[in-house]
Amino acid sequence: MAVVGMFDGVHAGHRFLLDTLKADAAAHGLEPLAVTFSNHPFDEIAPARSPRLLTTPAEKAALLTDAGVTPAVIPFDAELRHTSSLDFLHMLRNRFNVERLLLGFNNRFGHDAPSDFHDYLAIARNCGVELVQGMEYSHNGFGVSSSVIRGLLSDNGDAEGAAQLLGRPYTLAGTVEHGRQIGRKLGFPTANLQPSDTRKLIPLPGVYAARAILPDGSPCGAVVNIGHRPTVDNSKAPQLSIEAHLLQFSGNLYGAEMQLQFIKRLRAEQKFPSLDALRMAIDADRREAASILQPQ
Repeated sequence: MAVVGMFDGVHAGHRFLLDTLKADAAAHGLEPLAVTFSNHPFDEIAPARSPRLLTTPAEKAALLTDAGVTPAVIPFDAELRHTSSLDFLHMLRNRFNVERLLLGFNNRFGHDAPSDFHDYLAIARNCGVELVQGMEYSHNGFGVSSSVIRGLLSDNGDAEGAAQLLGRPYTLAGTVEHGRQIGRKLGFPTANLQPSDTRKLIPLPGVYAARAILPDGSPCGAVVNIGHRPTVDNSKAPQLSIEAHLLQFSGNLYGAEMQLQFIKRLRAEQKFPSLDALRMAIDADRREAASILQPQ
């Protein structure tokens, strides 16, 4: 039994649908399968409108697996874009042996996508596929969507609100690269993260309390600055940087893979009148982050 969708973020609404899938599949003696895409459909349909991703294909596949379903990640390419609803169902039946399909609330597929569930039912019968309509999910009376979560992160830096809808903190993974060593000179060495996938959404610039997941899998509290370092970078076109000051770690991470879990935005990035003022602000950020991150 299958469900089809982008599943970007594998958020609370997605997991509600996946729980429905698993229950229905179990009742009919079928294996639950999530057919999803390695790229956003807008990459093919309208590239200028294609959003940043909440999860990379690998992250999404891992989250779907953790949710108890088998992921099937396929590219959304020109061929798929021009596939009709009927041919798409035939593809699911022939390629993945789908006998039963759960149609998510407001989910549509096929370039000729019908607007009515009953039209889909008629098409599915011609393919030997049973179609089931999923229910709508809401959080505190509001719908949950990947676009809402993107807005919380990119427009407001609302890591807490995003975590509520995702069911976990928003995570950014990448490689630790050499920086200008300015943080070290200030007494607060930082790990400069280069995201592993340029399609991933980077939260609104500012200072965040975060949890770093080190290469050995252990967690470490962190203060993360996303921005252009206005106090120390006076160039005409400063590059956006992601710098993590780890609260209880000393060692060499250069070239290593690290994850950052964003817990709470502490403040906007600022230009300070002196390095001493910047040092005092970082120290205050460090203390606030430590208070937020301490075990409850």
